[in-house]
Amino acid sequence: MNYNKIRIPLLTILVLLLILDLTGIIHVPLAVILIIAVALIWWNIYIRRNISNQNKKNN
Repeated sequence: MNYNKIRIPLLTILVLLLILDLTGIIHVPLAVILIIAVALIWWNIYIRRNISNQNKKNN
């Protein structure tokens, strides 16, 4: 399965928003940054659980 279809765009958006916010070009609310960060963490946990469950099924 290709899990990077969601992870790479979210990470790119997060980094871009952080850079634009730190340079003062735009103001990004903290809630938006936290939502994207939590989504990335949740997605990584989901991927790791899914992979570990697949490995248990294969053994």
